[in-house]
Amino acid sequence: MAGTWNSQNKVLPGCYINFKTNEPLSIMPGDRGIVVILQEMSVGTEGDMYAITATDVSEWPENATAADKFLTGEALKLAQKVIVYNLGIARDSDAITAALTALKTVIFNTLCYPYDSLEEGSIDTSAKTAINTWIEAMRSDEGIYCQAVLANHAADSEAVINVANGVKMVDGTTLTAAQCTAWVAGATAGAYINQSNTNQKYIGAVDVSPRMTKTEMETAINAGKFIFKVDTSQNVTAVYDINSFITFTADKAKSFRKNRTVRVIDNINNDVTKIFEANYMGKINNNEEGRSLLKASLVEYFKELQRLQAIQNFVPDDVTVTIGADKDAVVIDCYIQTVDSAEKFYITVNLR
Repeated sequence: MAGTWNSQNKVLPGCYINFKTNEPLSIMPGDRGIVVILQEMSVGTEGDMYAITATDVSEWPENATAADKFLTGEALKLAQKVIVYNLGIARDSDAITAALTALKTVIFNTLCYPYDSLEEGSIDTSAKTAINTWIEAMRSDEGIYCQAVLANHAADSEAVINVANGVKMVDGTTLTAAQCTAWVAGATAGAYINQSNTNQKYIGAVDVSPRMTKTEMETAINAGKFIFKVDTSQNVTAVYDINSFITFTADKAKSFRKNRTVRVIDNINNDVTKIFEANYMGKINNNEEGRSLLKASLVEYFKELQRLQAIQNFVPDDVTVTIGADKDAVVIDCYIQTVDSAEKFYITVNLR
């Protein structure tokens, strides 16, 4: 079991982790690249899931159409694998609830809901709110760190990426912001923990919809929106690899809006939970020697993250492992500094 903690009052054995501006933890950078798409399907059975990769499409249901497969193709431009959850032909509240219940035991990095409006044209607020609430609960209650990608949803959360404009493709079709959630989810899941998607090129796109002025882009970024821009050569790129988090605090500073930082945090959480539960929980003594083994594992993990340039300035003394309030409890404090990408360049040119 895993999750967050405020006091040492947990009932179930497990790994309970808090992340603050100056405090995280970890162990062996895990693989990334798995996207879940909650999608209406013209064929197949509601509730089925299809695991699709660029080289293995065998799980598509019989007679799946090009339209059924389109969003998966967009996600696979940068993701390793897509799990398509079949919402049937109508994405009602019962279908969404069933999907979220089923996905609690599925391993993935990002989840996207590629819809914005209901059939009658009203904004699909209830589904997006349900997904928003669920993804935050997965992080805080279940200890499974992943992100949701939604369109036009101001969640104010590092757990949710808010896509705010669409793109025009080389064949003339226009993808809405909701449809672009598939590409953003793929780019986010597929990015390494030491990589930013700022300026990531959207292959196959030649324009954005709608275009934004510099002032409009600044307003969108300040509102926590993930947006695209196009240059004079028709290259469409992500403006800034951010999530919807905008209310900064002492515990969660501005760095938490950067998806590169969130990827480091998510990997750390998922890695440490998996490895501690498999190798340490219930298997070592809670004495000085046992706690030294825990510290050594964490130190080696952080050294690997530092080698990958995901964190910096780490030294072994940044990890402390002490006995907790109960005899079977261990308290671990880790101090890490994430590495960000160089994304803002201030240049002065002096002419003589």
